[in-house]
Amino acid sequence: MQSLNEQLYLIKNKFPDQNERIEELFTSNEDFRALCSDYLLCIEHLQRFKKEFGERKLSIEEYKHVRLELEDELTHFIFNE
Repeated sequence: MQSLNEQLYLIKNKFPDQNERIEELFTSNEDFRALCSDYLLCIEHLQRFKKEFGERKLSIEEYKHVRLELEDELTHFIFNE
């Protein structure tokens, strides 16, 4: 698992115009921190699957779908809460 700064960097990189909002949510909202953790874990697994299994479609596609769902939830937190 990555350091806190690396984790926040990845989330901020996904939503580059929302750095302040992401930091605010990360420090004040436990659900948002858990969501960030899930998102980063998903990314790590996706990278590992790509490396270990080439492009085995089923596992990779499933994690891509999970990643998109998590990105939707992150978007909801960042822009709607």
